[in-house]
Amino acid sequence: MKRRELMKWMALSGAAATAPGWVWAMGEGQNPGERLIVLFLRGGADGLTLAPPLGDPAYFDLRPTLSVSESDALALDGYFGLHPAAGSIKTLFDAGELAMIQAAGTTTAERSHFEAQAIMEQGIDPLDLSTGDGWLGRYLAERNGGSPLSAVALDVAVPLSMAGLGSALALGEIDQFSLQLDTRTRLLLTEIYAQDPLLEQTANAVFDASQALAPVQAYAGGEGYPAGPLGTALSDAARLIKSGSGLKAAAINTGGWDTHESQSEEISGLIRGLGDALLAFRNDLGEAWASTTVLIKTEFGRRAYENASLGTDHGHGGVMLVAGGGVNGGQVYGNWPGLNASALSDGQDLAVTTDYRQVIAEMLSVRFGQSDLSNILGGWQPGPWQGLFSPPGQAGSLSTLAGPMPSAATEQAFKLPHQLDLGGLERLSSLGRRVARGIRPVR
Repeated sequence: MKRRELMKWMALSGAAATAPGWVWAMGEGQNPGERLIVLFLRGGADGLTLAPPLGDPAYFDLRPTLSVSESDALALDGYFGLHPAAGSIKTLFDAGELAMIQAAGTTTAERSHFEAQAIMEQGIDPLDLSTGDGWLGRYLAERNGGSPLSAVALDVAVPLSMAGLGSALALGEIDQFSLQLDTRTRLLLTEIYAQDPLLEQTANAVFDASQALAPVQAYAGGEGYPAGPLGTALSDAARLIKSGSGLKAAAINTGGWDTHESQSEEISGLIRGLGDALLAFRNDLGEAWASTTVLIKTEFGRRAYENASLGTDHGHGGVMLVAGGGVNGGQVYGNWPGLNASALSDGQDLAVTTDYRQVIAEMLSVRFGQSDLSNILGGWQPGPWQGLFSPPGQAGSLSTLAGPMPSAATEQAFKLPHQLDLGGLERLSSLGRRVARGIRPVR
């Protein structure tokens, strides 16, 4: 049913009286503009294994067992390579649609998963005071959502990065999202929730989303996605985009990247699953890939040297990836600090030379036209752009990219920690107060 037909039916049936506002806000054929997919690799992904610095002799000295050999690595730019399981990532890289930023992360080291993730999702540095909301929520709050599906988490909970945006919804798997209400029941519940201003906005958002999801659920998923939560989430994101739901931003988590033991056995499947899911997403979107940007980040990298359990421990500098039709890909960005002893952060980690907020700032400015970043990034000022992105409308024609066959391996589902809620931010507030008094936190 087209929008014109829907409006005629609503007028005749009286359904217009109870129609949510988003039905009238979305014009027929409306261009939703740029879309953002934020993918968080929970656990601390090892950038030195995903994109090994083959041209740095210290890399092989620090990792005599875990280093990726030059003969096994996939060639990138003559200095960096790719893990042999990253064939699909290389396909996107070679097509100029994926870029990597090495030695990226928070300026100040923070090796706690909980605090490092919370800090990065708020868009701050470990020495800053907690904001209580997220950088993505602050950005989206400045945009007119229009649709109840404009900001979603394809997970069991809304992430901290979207905190502060009352309309953000956690959908989980789209095909499992269901809320069957007749008009009378909805009106009754709406009246009840209206008595609680804290719940009213969320309740209305859920009611509206349940109606808006019907055409999305009727839209068939694409092909080629690997089995597992990440493949499902990216397939659902593609359905939201292709069905014209009005999606502006989606947050996705994928876990299992905390590789303290037997790293070689665990990380190959994770890297392969990540690449295969991204490539399937790109091919599924077709021309919509030109107006879609995927930001991939992790809370920190791994320690430069391997441990006695053939794994790696929590480190500092890591890797970020960006992909999309507007990405100036085929390059590894960032200033490589080196892995020799004098260059290591705290004598043990890859140093950070690109603040993760620099990538976010350039993306929001160039791709999404956000000229004022002061509120979104808490007053932090970015440096010169690195040239990661091209403005909208400059992507060429897109054709399907061939890549390795999708892996049958299933990545580990990210399980939201019980303490990852807004209440847990009190710890960060306490940390910020201690720093403000000149007391450095114990690490």
